[in-house]
Amino acid sequence: MRDMRSWIICLVSFSLAIAQQATNKPAFEVASIKPSDPNPSSPMWIGMSADAGMVHCANIALKDCIRAAYRVRDFQIQGPNWINGARFEITAKLAPGAPLDQIPEMLQTLLAERFKLALRRDSKEQSVCALVVGKSAPRLKPAETKAEGQTPTAVGPDGKPRPPMMFQFLPSGIHLFARSTSLASFVEVISRFTERPVVDLTGIEGQFDLDLTFAPETTRGVPAGNQRAKCRKSRHRLQLL
Repeated sequence: MRDMRSWIICLVSFSLAIAQQATNKPAFEVASIKPSDPNPSSPMWIGMSADAGMVHCANIALKDCIRAAYRVRDFQIQGPNWINGARFEITAKLAPGAPLDQIPEMLQTLLAERFKLALRRDSKEQSVCALVVGKSAPRLKPAETKAEGQTPTAVGPDGKPRPPMMFQFLPSGIHLFARSTSLASFVEVISRFTERPVVDLTGIEGQFDLDLTFAPETTRGVPAGNQRAKCRKSRHRLQLL
């Protein structure tokens, strides 16, 4: 990895005014939003599933929902602290024939109508780490199975479901294991354990099976429920991302 400069292009703020929406913007037919279980001992797994008829987001924070809706990274979103803590269960029905590729735009409409979300876009420079191709050829292991049809699923960097990644705290560091993952999803997750966000500059497409152990620089990006697993140094229980 190497250092680089990156532009942050999205600054989020909330407004009490109703955000105006274009009448032709994609939207869910109907949606139900309920608070998630506030019990701190509950799993912090953030799930997302979608098929031709329904979309379900489980235990999702507003920041996660914004990230999926606008296809941005966590470090590109700023707003009140509660957008990281308050979690919701969202179940929404797709219009007949609506493509899954429009789910992010439908989430944008949902955020504006139900949460009165207003955006202010800004830019600033920030130091990041870059994942690049080394001098030798990449030795990535192609995925043995495709991502489609796997459960459970999480929120991907494109705003659609992706296969889960699993990790555990070991005395030797963090053990990360993922099947059928893209490098875009990998840098999103690995950034939870680094002081600076990681961006993918490899240009490598496809899905891969990853299995690695590394020393984290920080665990600030890991939910509190998973932090408790760190204290127990569990060798058996895998946490989901």
